[in-house]
Amino acid sequence: MELLRQEALVVPRTGPGGESTYDLAEVRLPEARVPVLLSYRAPLFPVDVLAQREKLGDLREQLRRRESGTHRLPAFRMPMLVTDSASSRVITACEEAEVALVDSRGTFFLRSGSTFIRVQGRGSSSRAPREPVFHGKGSRIVRVLLQSPASNWTVRALSEQTQTSYAYAHGVIKKLIQYGYVEGGRGVGIRLREPVGLLKAWVDSGRPTATSKEGFNAPSTMPDALRQGFSELASRGIRAVFTLASALLPEERFVSGVPHGLYLAGSLDAAVTAFGLRRMTPHNFWIHRADPAAETEVGGIYFAQRQLPYGLGVSLPQLTVDFKHSGGRGSEQAEELIMRYARALPVSEGMS
Repeated sequence: MELLRQEALVVPRTGPGGESTYDLAEVRLPEARVPVLLSYRAPLFPVDVLAQREKLGDLREQLRRRESGTHRLPAFRMPMLVTDSASSRVITACEEAEVALVDSRGTFFLRSGSTFIRVQGRGSSSRAPREPVFHGKGSRIVRVLLQSPASNWTVRALSEQTQTSYAYAHGVIKKLIQYGYVEGGRGVGIRLREPVGLLKAWVDSGRPTATSKEGFNAPSTMPDALRQGFSELASRGIRAVFTLASALLPEERFVSGVPHGLYLAGSLDAAVTAFGLRRMTPHNFWIHRADPAAETEVGGIYFAQRQLPYGLGVSLPQLTVDFKHSGGRGSEQAEELIMRYARALPVSEGMS
C-alpha cells in the first residue's frame, strides 16, 4: 500500500493564519488506485470528523467545478484525514462518516467500492516537533529556504548554514514537511515544495521579527539623507540594515505613505543623531530591535542583504514580513512583494 502525494492546495480562509493547506493524493493498492483529498489535523477528535468531511466535500466540489471539462482531476476524490495518533473512537467516527484515515502509528481506514481496509496502528506516535518555525532559530531556516527556492539541502547542511543543532533543524524541517511546504526526507535531499505558500505562512503567522519598535520623525528620507545616516553608523562600528520603505528598490514601491525603517544593533542615540530623528509625530521612521535569534547573518536579518543605492537592506522575504506588521498600507505593499517573489521563482522542466 502506498500513499502518493500529487499536488498541494493552499486555500484562503478566515481566522489566524489566513489559509489552509490540503493535498491531492492517490492511495495505491495492489487491486486499485483511489484518489483522495488530504487534510492534516492534530490532535483529531471524533467530534472533528464530520466538520472536516464537510470542509473536504465543499473543497472537492469547488475543484470539480473548476476543472469541469478539462479531465485534469478524477471525477471523485475520497476525503481523507491525516493525524499523528487516531483513537479507536476516531476510527469509528471516520467509518461512520465514510472518511478515510491514516496516522503515524500505522492506522489506516479506507472504504471505496469493493475495497475495505481497517487497521488500528500499534506503533509509537512520533513526537510533534516543538521547535518554532517562524520565530527564534526556526526562522533562520525559513529565510535560507526562501532565499534558495530551487536548491536541494540536507538537514545537516541547513543546520550548519543557520548555526542550529541538527536535532533542532530536523524538528523544523519535519514541521515544514507536515505542513506541505517542504518535500523530501530521510535518505534523500529536501527542497522547497511551496515557496510562495511558505512565504505567505510566515507573513500571516503573527510573529514579527522585531521584538520592539520605536517611532520617530525623520526630517528627510531622501537617498542622500539615508546614505549619510547609514555611513555614520558604519563608521562608528554600529551594525544596522534598512527595512520598510528604506529597503525598497524604486520599481518595488507599490503604495505611498509607508514608513521608513532600520534594524539597529547598537546605540539608539547614535541612530537618532545619524538620521536627525525627532521624537515627534507623524512617525515616518521606525527603529526596530530584532529578536536576538535573528540578530545574525546566518539566516537572520543580515542574511542575503540587498545592495541599495545608500546602504544595505533586508532580504525580500524579510521585507515582506516587516511590511505586514507595519500597519497602514503595509499589508498592500507586502502583497505586492509576495507577487514579485513568485514571479522571480526559477522555472525549469526539472522542477516539480
